[in-house]
Amino acid sequence: MTLQRERPPAPASQPQPAQAPSADDIDELATTFSGLMRAFKRAHQNFLLKAEREVEWTSQVLLSCVVNEGPLRASAIAGLVDSDPSTVSRQIAQLVRDGYVERRADQADGRASLLAATEKGTAAHGEHRRMRNERYQRMLAQWSERDVRKFATLLQRFTADFEAHRKSWFDDLDTAGES
Repeated sequence: MTLQRERPPAPASQPQPAQAPSADDIDELATTFSGLMRAFKRAHQNFLLKAEREVEWTSQVLLSCVVNEGPLRASAIAGLVDSDPSTVSRQIAQLVRDGYVERRADQADGRASLLAATEKGTAAHGEHRRMRNERYQRMLAQWSERDVRKFATLLQRFTADFEAHRKSWFDDLDTAGES
């Protein structure tokens, strides 16, 4: 007779905290995050001023979607970047004119077109990614591999929670005048 050991319960997809964070901890995190966002905005503005690349920052985001997600409709890209379809359409039109993206017939719906990266677009995206990764490599050179992995895991979790909650942040403001 073989004895079967009882298996531990499967871990939850998101670990539950042993104790909820304190108000002071939340304040410190929010203050640090706000500082990071301000620093990111300054870096973004500096990047735009000194950009030597042919693809501007906002178009790079759209190009990344096309490269990473494969041929997509413009409406799908707008959904991925949470932007107005007409804005995305103008930016995509510029990427098409510049030869980074091409329109292809959608085999599932002949009335629609799919947007796909060209060889030039894929190369520009790869160069942008290489340069970005070199900057992060320099910035994190004093971090251990373990710390980078742990931070990446926590940042992914934070980003997912941020995305899940950000749209409801102002719900109470919408209903405040109704009472």
